[in-house]
Amino acid sequence: MTTTSLLTRTAGALMLMAMAGCASVAPRSEIPGATDRYIVGAQSSPAAADAGVVQGMPTRTWWRDFADPSLNALIELALRNNHDLKAALASVDEARAMAGAARREALPTGGLEAKAEQSQLSAIEADPYRQGFPRPPSHRLLNVGQFLSWEVDLFGRIGTAAAVAERQADVAQADAHAAATLLQGEVARHYFEMRRNQQALRSLETEVDLLERRVAKMNARYEAGLVDRRAMLAATADHARLVAEKVQTAAALHAEVAALAVLVGRSPMASDGDWEALIAPAPLPNAPDLRMLTQPTDLLARRPDVARADALLRASLGNVVLAERAHLPRLSLNLFGGVLGPFGTTRESSAQRYAAGPTLQWDWLDFGRRNAREAAARAGSEAAWHKFEQTVLTALRESETSLREWSGSRSAWEEAQRSESVARHAADYASTRVAAGLEPPTMDLEQQATYEQVHREAIAAQARLLQAHVQVQLALGAWQPGDDSYAAQRSFENQSAK
Repeated sequence: MTTTSLLTRTAGALMLMAMAGCASVAPRSEIPGATDRYIVGAQSSPAAADAGVVQGMPTRTWWRDFADPSLNALIELALRNNHDLKAALASVDEARAMAGAARREALPTGGLEAKAEQSQLSAIEADPYRQGFPRPPSHRLLNVGQFLSWEVDLFGRIGTAAAVAERQADVAQADAHAAATLLQGEVARHYFEMRRNQQALRSLETEVDLLERRVAKMNARYEAGLVDRRAMLAATADHARLVAEKVQTAAALHAEVAALAVLVGRSPMASDGDWEALIAPAPLPNAPDLRMLTQPTDLLARRPDVARADALLRASLGNVVLAERAHLPRLSLNLFGGVLGPFGTTRESSAQRYAAGPTLQWDWLDFGRRNAREAAARAGSEAAWHKFEQTVLTALRESETSLREWSGSRSAWEEAQRSESVARHAADYASTRVAAGLEPPTMDLEQQATYEQVHREAIAAQARLLQAHVQVQLALGAWQPGDDSYAAQRSFENQSAK
């Protein structure tokens, strides 16, 4: 067999191996399969059907359903200034840049090298047998050259590594997607808690004043021998308990304001007129009806936690491919040209040098390291698969439980409203009887205080309903549908900067 024939067959074999290895470097998404497994044939979830939620396209600006200008302004500030969101967006830029670098690994690399040196052999090198030879003169050499190298993507390793880097970029984008939506939810939750504490603090101030008057009247009646000492002490204890609750509520209110400040990128210790206007005491907004909510037909695909788990799973499958092919040969095509000679002689033809040809590297001995890496990659892929399955199941559970909790919160709020109405009528009735002299003066104060307690319970029930509505929005996939969330957020930032 001639040398030319051997080279031809070797090149053909390498080409076939490269073509065979380049296939299937980007594993497919598992989201469609999960959709088929878990929600096939279901037009809507049982909880959505019970609540009358229809399928459709969720709105991006779901918080505007509350019709609260202050809430709208706070969420826009958060989307513009929140540092966690900015960090998540920067991570997307980083991951996309890394993916771009991985894709370019398939392209040739070139470089320029230049080295100037003066060298001289030692005496033992010039005369190793000690025969009295003179030491040779020193040499001054200049080495200048350019090289070009291109690794042929045998077995699709470079393409697979690029696909894995792309999946990592998908992970970063899903994280940024989730960060933006969860930020909206966090601002809404803290905003509702702030409003609840503001209303509760106002009610507590009224009740503290009522109980102070009640304690004064009870003391007067005790001095007159009209009530037992235990009744007078109980009224005093009620007043002290309420003062402590008022202090705790005020502290909780300050904590919610500070949390909102951090979410919108402000110092919690800074203050100005615009900020004070946003957090000025105001009632809780009304809860939107669930008929304003729609359940997306592609719920799983729209949730960033599912998209993130899917990207990690596909990246792990790519890592398995890389581990399995790590021991296979690597083929590079190399070209070098330059000059090497003493100073002043590099322009002569004798100083010119070049090299060109392929390089084949095959690591055939590794003492089990490859098998260990393959086992680790397969175990990681199995872990990623189970995490993906768990994320899908958790997403479906959250959609069900959030709707059930919303329905329960709605019923609790309706009952709290009825209880508040009854307490209001009872307080008015007590005032009428006291004015007619049929009840002692303290009875009116007691009923008014009872009404304030029931009123705060109604406020808390309304806040829980609003929180439940936010949770429904997050669970059912109000995840910036349609456009690329990363591009949309960057566009929002650019418009805000202008």
